[in-house]
Amino acid sequence: MRRTTLAKLMLVLAGLLALGIAPARAAESLVLTCDICSEVIITGKGLPANEDVRVSLADVATGQEVHSPVPATTDANGAFLKKVNVDLTKHPSLESSVWKTSSGGVLVVAAHTRFNSPCKPKTAGDQLPLTGSRTSLLLGVGAGLLALGALLVGGARLRVRQVR
Repeated sequence: MRRTTLAKLMLVLAGLLALGIAPARAAESLVLTCDICSEVIITGKGLPANEDVRVSLADVATGQEVHSPVPATTDANGAFLKKVNVDLTKHPSLESSVWKTSSGGVLVVAAHTRFNSPCKPKTAGDQLPLTGSRTSLLLGVGAGLLALGALLVGGARLRVRQVR
């Protein structure tokens, strides 16, 4: 009798373990990256396979669309890759959504992410950091410090001679 209870318990545990091992569907993901300040690379994964989708890009600060919706078709794995020309100096923070158009015309959000651009808007007085210098000022300061050092060394030598 004890063996039957133990066998039933083992069967229940094996069944629960089998349920936990079943493959899970990959979650949707949408990633925005940029290598240059005029182009955004949009990568989507975990979407329905072989489907036509639309990708929208909006400025986070204003909420306005920065590009018309981009059509994309997912591959057999439910992934796509699109490059979109966007001026990231004008729109440094973007929000993107993937929309699937169903037969009834209803739009459903598949995934969404936010992205901060490393590009900064240029203004009239912008210069690259640590480039260019005020050479004449630095040369003057350097020459003055060398002269001061020479005076201090010379004065110390004169004091040493006077002490002897």
